[in-house]
Amino acid sequence: MEININNKEDCEIKTSHTIKEVEYKYYDYIDITIGDPISSILLTNNYVIIGTMTGGIKLYYFQEKRIYIISKNNNEFISGFSFSSSDKSLYVSIGDSQYLKYEMKEPFTDNSMPYTTNEIYESNAQHNYSCNDAFVLMSSDSILKLNIYNPELQDNINEDYINYDITFLKKSTNSESKTKIEGRLPSTNYFVPLDYDGTNFCWVEFKDDMQNRDICVQKISREHAFDSIDNRFSVDKNYGHISHAKLMKGNKIIIIHNLNKCDIYDLNEHFDKIDEFVHLGDEVYSLDITYGNNILSRSYNNDFTLSNNKNHLNINYDECGTNDKFKLTEQKTIKVESKKMKVSNSENKFDALNEVKYNIRAEKYNNKYNNKYIIFTLDIDGNVNKYEDNIEEKLFNLYDIRGIYQDFKDKKFFDMGYMYFIKTNLEFFCITTDHGCFIIKKTGE
Repeated sequence: MEININNKEDCEIKTSHTIKEVEYKYYDYIDITIGDPISSILLTNNYVIIGTMTGGIKLYYFQEKRIYIISKNNNEFISGFSFSSSDKSLYVSIGDSQYLKYEMKEPFTDNSMPYTTNEIYESNAQHNYSCNDAFVLMSSDSILKLNIYNPELQDNINEDYINYDITFLKKSTNSESKTKIEGRLPSTNYFVPLDYDGTNFCWVEFKDDMQNRDICVQKISREHAFDSIDNRFSVDKNYGHISHAKLMKGNKIIIIHNLNKCDIYDLNEHFDKIDEFVHLGDEVYSLDITYGNNILSRSYNNDFTLSNNKNHLNINYDECGTNDKFKLTEQKTIKVESKKMKVSNSENKFDALNEVKYNIRAEKYNNKYNNKYIIFTLDIDGNVNKYEDNIEEKLFNLYDIRGIYQDFKDKKFFDMGYMYFIKTNLEFFCITTDHGCFIIKKTGE
């Protein structure tokens, strides 16, 4: 690899790279019990973790290519996961009643991972009284519990409130910061929670005619609870059924409606639509989004390109007019210290067939690419599509993947009407079905 720095604005990286045809191959499978569908999934670089409706939890360890049973069942279904890489902790939301904190200590063995239990309600009596009217959404660092129905205001629908409280999973660096907040938002009894990312809470609120709706977004912070709506966007019956909504980085949201229409909005006061596309296929069952530094082997307007997704490169652009260190991949660090230098790395070998030049404008990277997104959608027919830079393409169809038992394909993957999920880190795709979770690996490129 050779690095040339020509001036203070641009850095040119030259390397050689063999481009292979991209393929999607069956890698492994996490089984489930018939009638106990997957209700939550987490994918990291090391693990796939699934939770089921009866409270079962399984961990797939990539390094060993092995499944471990964390828990066979719990009091309620698994409603969310959050993984803390700093202290190797796995947080698990159990229905609306409690959350568990597991210590991810290796070596793993079945049913032996130590954990602590934390109750969301103050007592069992309070839980029993409220559980029919509560809903829980989990983010990476907190749990949002909503009281959907307020019996004190049941006769006055138009003046009801959403009562909520938020439990923070991790301690703040501020010693005076609260670990739990409570509040309420003006709403009607007819609303559907959609998403919560730890900062924004999104829901759909139905009008009296049950056809016109408001899509609402409210910021809720650790330090403050609010009782007013930040953003409200009205839609009529022509907008169709809203099947998915996911909050995005950069203060955006994607909404999927009318089966396969995908709209992206800026969460400003006007709820401006900034992008849209139609999924190439039938009804969308699930979606996932990757961002910024997770997006490898991409080229953006000739400003930033990186070809090898198995190597990480940190470049300190002191001679490009900035002192920022930009993390372009993950593990290998190379510092640019002169106008021209050779880099030797025994683990970073490229076949000398095609020379690819990369031009990087360092000063633009942080803001422009941190919120850069690729959207992946999964539909009822097993199609997995990718949407990036206003271009949508079909990646693969689950029924076409060799290595999956034909019996599974004959019985259909999405026939039971369960919740279905797709998760990806760009190397692996995890897709949940009626039969379990299939792990598909991307090779080539």
